[in-house]
Amino acid sequence: MYNEIVNSLDSISQFASSTGLERGRQLLHDMNNPEKSLKIIHVAGTNGKGSVCAYIAGILQHNGYKTGLFTSPHLDDITERIRINGIMISQEDFEEAYWYVEEHRTQELAYFDYLFGMAMYYYSKHDVDYVVMETGLGGKLDATNAVDNPVVSVITTISLEHTAILGDTIEKIANEKAGIIKPGIPVVCSGIVKEAADVIRKRAADFGCDCHVVDDNTFELIQNTYGYIDFLIHNEYYKNDCFRLSTNALYQMENASIALTVCANLCDRGMIKLDNKAVSMAMYDTHWAGRMELLRDNLYVDGAHNPQGIQSFVDSVNSLYENSRLDKATLLFSVVSDKNYDRMIKILCSCKHFRQIYVTITGGVRKLPADIIKETFEAHIKDTPVYVFESVEEAMKKWDNRLMFATGSLYLVGDVDRALEGKENNHD
Repeated sequence: MYNEIVNSLDSISQFASSTGLERGRQLLHDMNNPEKSLKIIHVAGTNGKGSVCAYIAGILQHNGYKTGLFTSPHLDDITERIRINGIMISQEDFEEAYWYVEEHRTQELAYFDYLFGMAMYYYSKHDVDYVVMETGLGGKLDATNAVDNPVVSVITTISLEHTAILGDTIEKIANEKAGIIKPGIPVVCSGIVKEAADVIRKRAADFGCDCHVVDDNTFELIQNTYGYIDFLIHNEYYKNDCFRLSTNALYQMENASIALTVCANLCDRGMIKLDNKAVSMAMYDTHWAGRMELLRDNLYVDGAHNPQGIQSFVDSVNSLYENSRLDKATLLFSVVSDKNYDRMIKILCSCKHFRQIYVTITGGVRKLPADIIKETFEAHIKDTPVYVFESVEEAMKKWDNRLMFATGSLYLVGDVDRALEGKENNHD
C-alpha cells in the first residue's frame, strides 16, 4: 500500500486551483487545525533553508526537545521530508497520515499540500515540543503560511530563482519570502544581500516584530581544513563564541549562525533552556545531505542549483585549497533545463582547481542534454577537458577515487549516492 500511495502522490500536479495558502488554510480547517497545538519555527528563503532547519532541529534535539522537521525536496525517499528527532516517518505512519488527509480534505490538493497536511497531523499526534518547518515555494502564498501562530519567522539568503512565479528582482522575491512574517512574532533573517534585508526589516517594523539580522559581521572564519570548519559568532546573544562544523562549506557559517540566533532568541524569551556544551555538540553533529558533503573519501557533493549557490560552492572550494595541500580535482556537473545554467557554468569556470570536467544528465523530464552543458563549458573555458557521460552511473564508473566535486543539482546528489552504492556493490 505504501508504494501505491507514493506512486499516487507522484502523479499529482505541483499546482492546483487557488493559491497554496488558500488550500493550506482550508486543509488545516478540514483537519481540525492540528497546527494550533504545535510550536512552529517557520523558515523561508532561497538558499540555505534546509541547512538552517537542520541546525535548529539539531540544537533543540541535543537540548532534550522532541523536534519535528519538515523539509523539501527529498534526495532518495519521500519519508525524508517528515522526521521526528532525525528519524524519518515510518511507512506505516506515512500511510496513516496520508489516509487522514485524504479522508478529511474537501478540495483538490497539490503534491506539496498532501505532505504539509500529513506532517501537521503526524507532529500533532506524536506531541512534539517543536516543529521546524520549511516553506515549499516562496512564502506569502505557500501552503505552510497557513500556520498563523509560529514562534519565530526565519528568512535565509535570498537570490534570483523561480522568477516567473516570485518576481524578477531581489526586492520582489524578498517581499514574497517576507510574507511569512506575522504581527509581533520575532524575525531572524540573513543580511548578506542588503536589498533583501531592507525589505525584510521594513516588513518586520510594519508588523511590530523584533528583527535580528545575521550578516558578514556576525561570523568569522577561523580555519577551513579537510572535513571541518571553525568559526566565531558575535551578536546580541554570542560574544565571539567558537563553534566547529563538520563541513567545508563556507556558507554553512551563515546558516549555523542563523540557527544559533533563532535558538538563543527562544532561550532569551524563556521558551527553551540551552546547555552550551549541547549546543556546541549539535553544531558539530548536524549533517545536512548534499551541502558540501564529504560523501566518501575524496568525494564531495553539493546541491547548489542557482548562480548564488554555485558562487558559494566555488568560494568553499577555493577556501579548502587555501588551507589544505590538495591535487587538482575532477568536477562532475549536471543541471536541469529551467536553471540559469550559463551563469552557473561561467562561475564554475572561474575556479582554477579543476583538472577535468565530467558532464551528464539528471532531473528526469527537466533534464538538460549533456551536449549543451559541454558546449557551454567550452564557451567559457579553453584549457580544461570536458567529457560527456550518458548517465551519472557511467561517470561514477570512470571516477578514479581521486578528489572529485559534484554539483549543479540536488537531483545529481541523489544520483551520485545511488550510483556509488552500485559501484561499491559491483565486485566484477
